[in-house]
Amino acid sequence: MKTLIKICGLTNQESVDVAVQSGADLIGFVFAKKSPRCISPELASQLSGSIPTQVKTTAVMLHPSDSEAQEVFDRFLPDYLQTDAKDFISLNLPKGCHPLKVYRDLPQLHFNEMDPNELSLFEGQNSGAGELVNTDHAAEVAHHTPIILAGGLNPGNVVSILKAVQPKGVDVSSGVESELGVKDVQKIRDFINIVRDYDAMEQNA
Repeated sequence: MKTLIKICGLTNQESVDVAVQSGADLIGFVFAKKSPRCISPELASQLSGSIPTQVKTTAVMLHPSDSEAQEVFDRFLPDYLQTDAKDFISLNLPKGCHPLKVYRDLPQLHFNEMDPNELSLFEGQNSGAGELVNTDHAAEVAHHTPIILAGGLNPGNVVSILKAVQPKGVDVSSGVESELGVKDVQKIRDFINIVRDYDAMEQNA
């Protein structure tokens, strides 16, 4: 099985191009204003101009109002909107934009709350904090529903976490940075290559 790879929080053309050329499946642009990776919808539109259609774009938000989401959509139309699952109750997604519902590794979460037919994102308790999930809990969730696993992943730990959890995909942001909010293109390449090597090993096992 090919692992979906999402490189998130990209802010410049070089990192977008390297992620795409190295084999990323999803590119994430952050619009949460408190994030050091936050960019404008205009810049996201510009950066996504070179992204081929098979690579999907994601608008990453944190509890947006519908008007805040529409401000982004007016200038940048992503393939996915990523925010907390409960936020979608009040959001109107434009045609062609799909929900990527975020669920956090909290004690009260049960996988029955998640749609087994819908790709979701599962992460640590606090978005953007680089927190690893509890791998036992994440593995239980991944067994019942397709998840992209996020939080605390980096080139050094992604294989062990893939083995432990077996998610549909992985999401990395701070784990491929040289400093807060600044992507390191070699780390992006390394992360993607390591995941693809793992895929090849699993396929031949």
